[in-house]
Amino acid sequence: MKKYQSQYWQITLPDDWQVEDEDEVLTFFHPEGVGELQISAVKYDAPPEGDVLLELAAEHIDAGAEPEEVTLGEFDGIMLDYEVDGEYGCEWYLLSGPLLLFATYICDSADDEQEHDVVELILESLTVTGGRLH
Repeated sequence: MKKYQSQYWQITLPDDWQVEDEDEVLTFFHPEGVGELQISAVKYDAPPEGDVLLELAAEHIDAGAEPEEVTLGEFDGIMLDYEVDGEYGCEWYLLSGPLLLFATYICDSADDEQEHDVVELILESLTVTGGRLH
């Protein structure tokens, strides 16, 4: 296992997973895997109030996706999954104080279970870097 640290957060990855850093979005993947995990971050001045996570996920919720509350590492939030045009998508909207992480995992619908456990393990390793933000 190896650690990947961004400016505000850190995760642990299997040794055979790779990282691409493009325009504020990090993509994590196994070179012979079936999908990609992407994570982007927004740091607010103060912890967001209200139902900001549900508002961010509204498009998929309105289309029928059921949000599920999750705790992954040092982050709390919601997860939802859906299928569109033969692709399986899973999205996480996560908060730790003023830090919002948006993560997506996308693969072909037929492959939706192949990397499920490893993606969950990766996300469960999420920690905040640089000390506490809240």
